[in-house]
Amino acid sequence: MVINSGTDTLSYPVQQPVHQVTGKEMGEKRALPVTLLSGFLGSGKTTLLEHILKSPDHGLRIAVIVNDMSRLNIDATLITHHHVTQTKEKLIQLQNGCICCTLRGDLLAELARLAQKNDVQYVVIESTGISEPMQVAETFTTEFGAVFDQEELGELSEEDKAVLVDVKKNGLHTMARLDTTVTVLDAFNIYANLDTADFLSDRYGDDIVPEDERTISDLLVDQIEFADVLIINKTDMIDPPRLQRIKHLLTLLNPSAKVLESKYSKVDVREIISTGRFNFLKAASGAGWLRSLHEMTMQKTGNGDRMAPKPETLEYGINNFVYSARRPFNPRKLWDLLHDKFILLQHGDGEEGDDGDEENDDEEDDENEGDDDDDEEENEIVIDPDEALQNKRNHPAFSSLLRSKGFFWLATRAFQSGEWSQAGAILTISCGGKWFAEEDKANWPEDEDVRKSIENDFDGRWGDRRQEIVMIGEGIDTDRVTEVFDQCLLNDEEMKQWEDIMEGDGSREDKEDAMMDIWEDGFEGWNEAEEEDEHMH
Repeated sequence: MVINSGTDTLSYPVQQPVHQVTGKEMGEKRALPVTLLSGFLGSGKTTLLEHILKSPDHGLRIAVIVNDMSRLNIDATLITHHHVTQTKEKLIQLQNGCICCTLRGDLLAELARLAQKNDVQYVVIESTGISEPMQVAETFTTEFGAVFDQEELGELSEEDKAVLVDVKKNGLHTMARLDTTVTVLDAFNIYANLDTADFLSDRYGDDIVPEDERTISDLLVDQIEFADVLIINKTDMIDPPRLQRIKHLLTLLNPSAKVLESKYSKVDVREIISTGRFNFLKAASGAGWLRSLHEMTMQKTGNGDRMAPKPETLEYGINNFVYSARRPFNPRKLWDLLHDKFILLQHGDGEEGDDGDEENDDEEDDENEGDDDDDEEENEIVIDPDEALQNKRNHPAFSSLLRSKGFFWLATRAFQSGEWSQAGAILTISCGGKWFAEEDKANWPEDEDVRKSIENDFDGRWGDRRQEIVMIGEGIDTDRVTEVFDQCLLNDEEMKQWEDIMEGDGSREDKEDAMMDIWEDGFEGWNEAEEEDEHMH
């Protein structure tokens, strides 16, 4: 499931906060409450599990599901009182090319058995270091039939199959529900993991499927932004000023999360067990960049009136800023600005296609091979990741930028928005869907508040088309950032050309072709199907 903040509704009831689970409820039939632990290898997840098992504060009989039981330093008495199971997550490649981390059938079968036996009051799941908590959470909140196919069930024992088939009738949410999502962070390495060019495959090698192009910094941000509770672990390894910077950064990235500090993962377990904090819609839309957009007001700037977040003090050197503009980018200028300062990941047209078409395409490619090679050399400038990282560090506008997200408007793509997501040196660009100005109002979301919000984004004859990118970093020079992006916008003469094309006769394709003749666009193409699926703004 993909949630478009502010536009989509959920196909299942939003879970409400729950009361503390007590021993008196052992005999009641209920969905097992679950705490999901996320965090990189070495962050302290396993140490936290040991702490949970040894703690007398929760008073619960807990089932712990881990990826590697050999790493748990627990004795026989703890295993007797609690329930420890080893399992694994499974990485699967979806048809859209995304890599999804889902819970394996053996884990779900174990949850079903625990729920049916009714002798366990709570479950703690340790996810792998490469898991995105939102994707794991979706496993709990979507219909069970959407999670597993017959091939997946075929990998299980007959006993597991019988359990899961029984559960499938009523949906996964009747078996277990997420109560709390927790991310454990290594305080010493958090900035290093944000400021890196490493892909997951660079660090985890064989544990990563070949198609997985996720990066360390992207994954870290995902784990931070989706959590209900953030634990800054290993605080004894950093000085107090650095700790304050980290806390304020986390508050900007995820304003609704509870932030805890710890040494050796020692925290009050009542802050992570049976809290009732988890709410899928809130978690999916609670990131700091999104809140910054919601809180935007008209502000006076050196470049005139602009929509910007409510002014706030630059606390501990961390600040946020929203770049906004109401004219499109010249794609060549934007490319020149970005291509050597970020590692660009572009999600454009898929490479899959009909085999017959591919054969015909191959024949045509052979005939035009020389011309195509010239075009590729001109448009595809390959930058060494380490060089791009160093260029970003040295750039006066981008050196302090840790996280940015939003959408943008290219002159050559007048009918589609671009989605922008940056973490550290990694910048991911993809299609964000049609602008609402291009959509019949009958197809807008039905919710009146959402429709009003969409209408509030309209300004002048070009509707909701705009640049709107939230930026979070350490002492961001907002004037300099604004200047470098403003220099990429169409100038007055170019804007007149663009408007003449838009207001002239001709089909949408004719207009886009005319724009491509004027402005060079080296970005990858966007899949038309993507814009039909959803709006990202």
